[in-house]
Amino acid sequence: MLAKRDALSAQDVEKLGTVIQQNVIQSKEFAQAKTVGSYFPKGSEVRTALLMSTARKHNKRVALPKTEGYYMHFYEYSPDDDLMEGRFGIMEPEPKKPVERVDLLLVPGVAFDDKGCRIGYGKGFYDRFIAAGQASFSIGLAYSFQMVKELPRGRFDQSLGALATESRIAYF
Repeated sequence: MLAKRDALSAQDVEKLGTVIQQNVIQSKEFAQAKTVGSYFPKGSEVRTALLMSTARKHNKRVALPKTEGYYMHFYEYSPDDDLMEGRFGIMEPEPKKPVERVDLLLVPGVAFDDKGCRIGYGKGFYDRFIAAGQASFSIGLAYSFQMVKELPRGRFDQSLGALATESRIAYF
């Protein structure tokens, strides 16, 4: 699945990512959110720049994750803030303005199923964040080919509330 995603052209990543972001922007969850927990995409992950800029235009707080030990914490982010490369090569915010809870959590991943389960990169950061009740609603961002019928589920895996692709938003 990761190889297929990584085989997307830069143009397809941008084009499909824009449609996926627009689907989220049109959702009631985005409209109601006061704080959006986003991520800084790496490689062929679905882009988030349009979501973050639209959130700011609507006076929403935007936060990005930073891994600290076994946990992920969110910090408020604005385009003027410096990002630094974290331990997994992901750009992270400086830990200046902590955000304790996000209304809408945007979640990357490798594969997703029609029950809200996902396979990420195997470290469980998003699962722990969701399990701790720090997100009111979580939505995965993926290309439609990343959605499969069923994935293996571990005892610590947390379900997402929805999955946004270029063709729709699936609610679980």
